[in-house]
This record gives sequence, C-alpha cells and structure tokens, in this order.
Amino acid sequence: MKNLLFGFLFLLVAAGCKESDSPTANTIITVTDAQLYQLAKTTSKAAFFNNSTDTVPGNSGAAHAGKIIVWYNAKAKEQLDTLGRVKTLATFSDSSLIVKEIFNDNGVRQFYAIMLKLSAASNKGAGNWVWAELKGNGDVFISASENGQKCGACHTPGIDYTRTNDSHP
Repeated sequence: MKNLLFGFLFLLVAAGCKESDSPTANTIITVTDAQLYQLAKTTSKAAFFNNSTDTVPGNSGAAHAGKIIVWYNAKAKEQLDTLGRVKTLATFSDSSLIVKEIFNDNGVRQFYAIMLKLSAASNKGAGNWVWAELKGNGDVFISASENGQKCGACHTPGIDYTRTNDSHP
C-alpha cells in the first residue's frame, strides 16, 4: 500500500497534473516525509529561481540560511516569469513542488526545504501546501505531519506562500 501511494504521489507531482486530474475532494492523502524526500531527490527540475543552477546566499536572518538553490517541478514552473521568478499574483496549482536545497560553505547539502501544493492532503497547512524540512540524508528536521505550523506564518506575506521573490530566495 505504501508503494502504491508513493507511486501515485510521484506520478502526480513528477508529471504535473491538470486540475481535472487532481484527486477529488473525497480523496484524502497523507504525505510522508519519506515521500517528500524521494520527490526532492527524483523529480525532474523543470526550472530554477532566477534561471540559475548556481547557489546563491540565503537570507542569514531567515530559517533557510546558507547557500541555496531553489527549483520547481513542471507544474510549479507555470507560475514563473521569463526571469525565473514567481509571477506577481501567482497561484500555484495542485501538484506544484518547490524545493530549496541548502548547502554549507563547503558545498555539502544540509537540508531540503520542501513545499508540495496538494489540497487533498490531510497534513496540508497554510495555502494547501504540505511543508517539510529534511536533512540532506532524509532525516526529519521539520516534519510534514506538523501541517506547516512552523512555516506558514513566515511565508504568509509571500506570493501564494512563497518567499523567493522577497526576503529570502
């Protein structure tokens, strides 16, 4: 059953679904940290913040300090402009995946900060996003089971709860 659920989630997010293909309102999905980790490691990176695969300094005063790369799956890419920034007034569709990879000064990945928009998720938080922050090896730092309680308040001022255009890419 676990493999079946992960397979469904993987296909949903990796391919990006049309609104009509999204789970129905009666379908409840609980997204696990392990599933998010696998998505962060295996999903095709369709676009990058500022159209760059180079690391950029994170906001040292923010939760995601260090050198970072932010990338988007194909569904989330629909809400980026030609410069690789989130469009003003953007609203991300279900199955949008945004991943911030956080590296130390030596270039070692320390964390994945993950946002998966999934309105049918039982553990969604603010804006219908499932939120998690996982260590580079997949160990949990902030669990998806917390419903984004540690994330939503800081992300509220952003465009559809994203903060890449303003305080911290």
